[in-house]
Amino acid sequence: MDASTAPTFTQFFKRNFKRVLEYWSQITVTLGFLGAGLAILGLYVYTRAIGRTDLFLAAIDAKSALAIWLLLIVLIMVGYLGVLSASAWFYGITVSMFDKVPQKHSRIATWLLFPLCFGFCAFIFLLFVYPNTFSAEVSVGMIYVVTLLAYFGLFSFKPFRAFFDENTRNLVPWRKNGFRIGVGIVIGLAVLFASLPTLLILSTYVGEDTADAVIVVGLFSLGTLILSLVPVFIFYVSKGHRIARVAYAVAAALVLFTAFLLASPGAMPTITYAAAGNLAIRQQIPARYILEEDISLGDVDNRQWRTRLNEKNKLEVTAFPLLSFGDILLLCTSDLRHLNLYELPRYTRFCIATRHSKVTRKPQRPALTRGLSWQRWAGHILNLDSVRSAVFKPVNQHYTPPTANFEVPMLKPLR
Repeated sequence: MDASTAPTFTQFFKRNFKRVLEYWSQITVTLGFLGAGLAILGLYVYTRAIGRTDLFLAAIDAKSALAIWLLLIVLIMVGYLGVLSASAWFYGITVSMFDKVPQKHSRIATWLLFPLCFGFCAFIFLLFVYPNTFSAEVSVGMIYVVTLLAYFGLFSFKPFRAFFDENTRNLVPWRKNGFRIGVGIVIGLAVLFASLPTLLILSTYVGEDTADAVIVVGLFSLGTLILSLVPVFIFYVSKGHRIARVAYAVAAALVLFTAFLLASPGAMPTITYAAAGNLAIRQQIPARYILEEDISLGDVDNRQWRTRLNEKNKLEVTAFPLLSFGDILLLCTSDLRHLNLYELPRYTRFCIATRHSKVTRKPQRPALTRGLSWQRWAGHILNLDSVRSAVFKPVNQHYTPPTANFEVPMLKPLR
């Protein structure tokens, strides 16, 4: 599109803002359905991750909780998207450094993909094939060297060298070399920042650690790193107004992110698991619960649940809520707190599914201060200061101890 005929940002905004106002009701209804669908999907993924999908239909009755649940899931997803696009930002900066030849950006973006892909391959190869062979400093240096060699190898091709010379035509030789090195540094940073998406993939993996899993996760990480550059590549190769190109890039990023969530082994379960922890839907601190239902001592294991009968002959257990959504409550033993996410479905069928209205949570006792001596603890419980004043003071008034003829050794105070 010719620059003279391209609309300004103000014209573009006014024209599209009027369109939004015309279809505002349809847009809000569509967004509402999408939001409700995402919240329900997230709740289903969480119940499936913990192995209790039987509680899903009962939990979705809490409409107000679904709204907060949706908000936190969206925020975590935005954070995931920012981490996955770490290398893409540096890739876009590298292409934009050739500002003297904007009409050649599409071809420059294509050429710069090669050193980035070489660097990604070296990074994944060292991480998954030789994880313990080299130190972190040596591995980073090797990855950086491989990336720079691939970048400087581009200058052996005449088309890329012509783009570079055209962009640095009016620069003196030392500035031209400085620009060449600067582009290489940014490309190297783009490869090094690939560690963030890779660490995210490794942290969200919920399967077992096997040799086949290492290969699958490694290939998936490499594919994710390469595909994370696609939105920036689309922005530079697409035609039209800059705002339209941004829209194309954002649409591509959302499509690829959705594909990542669907294909990644554990991305959505990990997102919902983290959201459940932040909203106290999943709690890690065990507490004492009095069960109002007809559950006897013989129905649960005494050692795991630490059961006892209270004064009203009701069963009292020690547990933590793995799912507390609306009126639905899933109580599990304290041992399950230390399990990995992929291990939970094996044991959650032994948990107690009940409702908040049928359970009473007992308040926790105040914790002791760390390092509190037994004398102070006894004084806290028995109020020994009052006992001492009431017992020993009258005795001391009628009894005078004999004078000692020897020195009494001083004892060190207890700590």
